[in-house]
This record gives sequence, structure tokens and C-alpha cells, in this order.
Amino acid sequence: MNATEELLDERTVIPYLAGRGVIDAKRATARILGGGVSNVVLAVTDGSRRLVLKQARAKLAVAEAWFAPRERVLREAEGLRVLSGIDQDAAPALIDLDRDALTMTIEQAPEEWTDWKSRLMAGEVDPAVAARLGEALSRMHRATQDGSGLSAELVEDVETFDVLRIEPYHRTTARRNPDLATAIDEVIARMRDTRQCLVHGDFSPKNVLVGDGGAWIIDFEVAHLGDPSFDIAFLETHLLLKGLHAPQRRDALAATSRAFLDAYARDAPISDAGHLSRQIGCLLLARVDGKSPAEYLRAPEQRRAHELGRTLLVEAPDAPGAAWTLIEQGTE
Repeated sequence: MNATEELLDERTVIPYLAGRGVIDAKRATARILGGGVSNVVLAVTDGSRRLVLKQARAKLAVAEAWFAPRERVLREAEGLRVLSGIDQDAAPALIDLDRDALTMTIEQAPEEWTDWKSRLMAGEVDPAVAARLGEALSRMHRATQDGSGLSAELVEDVETFDVLRIEPYHRTTARRNPDLATAIDEVIARMRDTRQCLVHGDFSPKNVLVGDGGAWIIDFEVAHLGDPSFDIAFLETHLLLKGLHAPQRRDALAATSRAFLDAYARDAPISDAGHLSRQIGCLLLARVDGKSPAEYLRAPEQRRAHELGRTLLVEAPDAPGAAWTLIEQGTE
């Protein structure tokens, strides 16, 4: 099989993995997993192993035309490998990587585990999870300074982050908000000039699997050598959006944000909180006006997210957690 052939499905994945010596085809079953916007995602078990196979799509499954290089699955596999080497409890094990078919197979989380986004949306807000994520992210950023431990391919890949983040989030938002285009372009320029450490690039609650005694960070397909503040801003944006969507849980979500930031900054202080504010501002605007709007925001919440994003981008308050203060002051 090669990367130009059709994508795998529940029928073809079993003989494919059996042919690679990963599973026993006679005992195996497969099913599609949800969330496959940018990948085909299949769960496969043969009674002794529970696995997840991912194969990158060339065209993402969203309403607008959005294409990305399929080789990003190689970046994802490397991100998981690197994080596991730094913190073995923070990521699933990589079982198989096929560079020709562009597939990656990893261990599946225990059955009772769920993604953190689902728990947050259901009202289960646990600052301890955020603290664990802050610690793991800080360790990853510190351990990979100046590209330490990263392949030349990952270090040289600047296209994937541009295609999957800068273009659909930042540039699309700038085109739809021309009065903010200069400010957004300045954030883009700084990100592109800051090639400091391994950046996850999609550090959001949907990419965290949580269960008793553990949490895994997954979906490294936007992994790149870049600006560490982007990862911090990405998670903060998601928590803020959920605070706007569910004001009755805003205090708990603010405490969760503090736990994340405190854990991250314990060993890697945030050097430029103003830049972090601008990063969050861009991402809030993008989740309203970009190619991937937050699907759960109602119209009034979209307006508040847009106003908060504009304020953070233009005023750039120089304090971590400033966005939560702005919300409480009613300036959202």
C-alpha cells in the first residue's frame, strides 16, 4: 500500500495491520472513531491489543476547502515519541509507523477514559488535570530547547503549521477583520521568527485523554519547532471559550486556568505575558471568524469572544490570566 491509494476503513484496516505483523486478523475487529476531521481514525482490537490507527486526509472534513500535507502524520508520530521519552506517562505508546501509507498506530486508552473536552462540557472541571498538563508541557518545552532531540525533518517542516494553523486561523481572521490585520500580522511574524522548542500546535482539551490516575496528550500532527507561547495560548483560549459559554462554571474554569499556568511557570516562567495576551486574542478571534469556529458558541457568546479577543490583541495586557480579569470586569 502507498500514500496515493484509498484511505483505510473498517474493512481494509484489519488485513493491513495483520500484514504488518501488528495484530491477529482472525480475532480482530475494527470500528471508526469520531473526531476524524483531519484523519481517518480507526479503533482495532484482536483480544490482546487495543489500538488506534490514524491516516492523514489530504482534504480536511470541514465545510470550507482546507488542504494539508499528509506527511504530517510523521510529525505526529515523532511528537508522541519525543514526549514519551521525556514523560512516559504523558502519551500513548507508538506501536507502528508506515511512512509509505502514512499511517500511525498507537495504543488505545483504557475503555473508561474520555477526552477532557467532553468532561469540561459536561461540567466536570478538575484543576488537577490542568496542573498535570502544565507540568508536562513545561517539561517538553524545556527538554527540546533549540531542537534538542528532534529530527531534521521536523525542524525543517514549517509548512504544516502554516497550512493547519496560521492560514486558517490567523490569516483568515485578518482578511475578515482588516482593521486588525496589522496587529495579527505582527503576531504571525513573531511566531515565525521564534523557533525555540517542540510546540504541540493543537494543545486543546479534545486532545487530552483523561482517566483515573492519568492523562495522555495526543494529536501532535501540527508539531513543529516554534514559539512555546502558542501552546499556552491555545489551551487558555479553549478554557476561556468554555467560560463564556457556561458562566455558571466560570470560576471553576478560571481556577483551572490558574492551575495550568502556575504548573507551567514553576520551572519555565512566562517571559512575555503581553505576547501571550496577543496570541490568545488572535485565537479567540479565529474561533469566531476563522475556518474552524467553535461549534458550541451561541451568537451572543461569539460576540463576547470576539470583543475579548480584540481587546487582548490590541491592548496586550502584560499579565498571565489577564483575560479572566477582563471577563470579570465585564469588558468582554
